[in-house]
Amino acid sequence: MTIVDQSYDIVWVQTDAELASWCEYWSTLNVIAVDTEFLRRTTYYPITGLIQISEGEKAVLIDPQTITEWAPLKYLMVNLDVMKVFHACSEDLDVFDRLLGVLPTPFYDTQIGEAYANGQWSVSYVKLIQAYLSIEVAKDETRSDWTVRPLTEAQKRYAALDVVYLAKVYPQQIEMLQKKNMLDWALEDCDTLKWQYMQNGDPEQNWSNVKAAWRLSPKSLTLLRMLFIWREEQAKSEDVPKGQVLKDRSLWAIAKFMPDHHKAISKTEDLTGKQHRLYGDTILEKVKVIKSLSEDEYQLMLPMPLPSQAGELSKSIKSYIRKRSEELGVAPEAVMKRKLLDPIVRHLYEGGELDWSNPAMVGWRKDTIIEPILSNFGEQSSN
Repeated sequence: MTIVDQSYDIVWVQTDAELASWCEYWSTLNVIAVDTEFLRRTTYYPITGLIQISEGEKAVLIDPQTITEWAPLKYLMVNLDVMKVFHACSEDLDVFDRLLGVLPTPFYDTQIGEAYANGQWSVSYVKLIQAYLSIEVAKDETRSDWTVRPLTEAQKRYAALDVVYLAKVYPQQIEMLQKKNMLDWALEDCDTLKWQYMQNGDPEQNWSNVKAAWRLSPKSLTLLRMLFIWREEQAKSEDVPKGQVLKDRSLWAIAKFMPDHHKAISKTEDLTGKQHRLYGDTILEKVKVIKSLSEDEYQLMLPMPLPSQAGELSKSIKSYIRKRSEELGVAPEAVMKRKLLDPIVRHLYEGGELDWSNPAMVGWRKDTIIEPILSNFGEQSSN
């Protein structure tokens, strides 16, 4: 039976003294549930509208518009004795990184945990609470503007429920994971999520992910990398979305055709007149720099997509992963995402070194999934 539970108190925190007092209390606990509300429609950085924290009884709503001293919350977020519990926290990490300059440590994500506890991938908060607590949570305030004051009572209730119930789900999910001996697996993936967040924020690690970048020559790749890094810095300085500076398709086209005058720039795919006016001179400067380089200063060619013949190998490995996920009672996507599978298939098909820098490659998956794949399918690919 679905019920609506209202057994919680909402506390509205608007002063530095109140925040410090609550942080002192939370620092005595082993676990707190945390969530944020923010806007990110026209900016590069998230605009924090609200921070919610609960131990399962009281929902404390922190107003970032009135708080000026964030040190107590910063210290709480990196307090190693307090586990911070989130649900689907990748964007929350960005909020705390921007607001406090730290990432929550340690933290636990119930969405990740559910992939191991019940084999459910990317489960929503509503479904999580329904499954564990038989409580129906309305999500009618999802698109609220959390920067407008005063917040409505409906907004406050919505924000409160995001953490009160999460604090109650956490011990139940942890118990299930402990029974399956998979708690360490879930925690490894939480650490990997933090690693991935830091990778995503580094343009040096991401420029080559532009669609069809592998089609470009070394000279064009060098320009693509330069433009990609410049765009990131420009978007940050203007606090606008990266696509508002230049879209990926425009970056690719500029790198491909290397326009050396404004008329040529105007023909660039998806480039607006405003972008041309603002950044045309910079684009021409970047092109000029690249043309002055020698060949030994160019980027190396990117690997081409694997041929269709490698598809059978990929299908066989995916079938193996599905079978192992059923045996383990874990979501197949948690066993291995495509970003991990693709380099393994390439390694088996073409040879060469396998990159073990991703922490998801060296945790529980290494012995349980990856090594068996390399052993079993390595023999097949060589035959």
